[in-house]
Amino acid sequence: MGMFYRVSDKQLLADRNSLIKEAGIPPLLQNGFIKSPFLGIWFGEYDSNIKGYSYELCRLVNDKFLEVIDFSALKGESWIKINLNIYQLEPAPNQIENLAGKDGLNFHLPPNSLTKMRLRSDDYKGPPLFYMLFLPEYKIGNYYTRSGYEAEIKKLKKLIKCDMENINIFVKRWHQIHRDPVKTTWEGIPI
Repeated sequence: MGMFYRVSDKQLLADRNSLIKEAGIPPLLQNGFIKSPFLGIWFGEYDSNIKGYSYELCRLVNDKFLEVIDFSALKGESWIKINLNIYQLEPAPNQIENLAGKDGLNFHLPPNSLTKMRLRSDDYKGPPLFYMLFLPEYKIGNYYTRSGYEAEIKKLKKLIKCDMENINIFVKRWHQIHRDPVKTTWEGIPI
């Protein structure tokens, strides 16, 4: 038995999955996001051996801008990766349900994926050392006791919930970085 408290990879993955489902997805649903309507997109466990979890949600803004948020938690890591990407769909769909049944794979391949922004990582200005040391991340930090681990979980849950409730701040930052979204068809083929 070790001197310090250690959580198994399986438990760490399960806890991060719970954080996504409890703190990440509900605020996005309240902000108008829905489970991705595209075919081939994961929403939950993505490997039969439970190597990780992936969730994708999206919303249609002004009947032409598709905003996509994806969460991922991989076994053996302490991170939750949250990415945002925005596309301009041509022709403009009347509602997001029009995209149901379309293949969504092309939205995750270059050149579409080149504008993907990882929240709390790709959206900072200034030297990386500053934000890597002082600004919060979607990561379970260091802990030495069970109560320390639980405190890290609570801190991460609060951060994710707050950021997803205020997702429009990140959308605005995405537009500052990338200016115009990639124009694509409903299947993600660049125009």
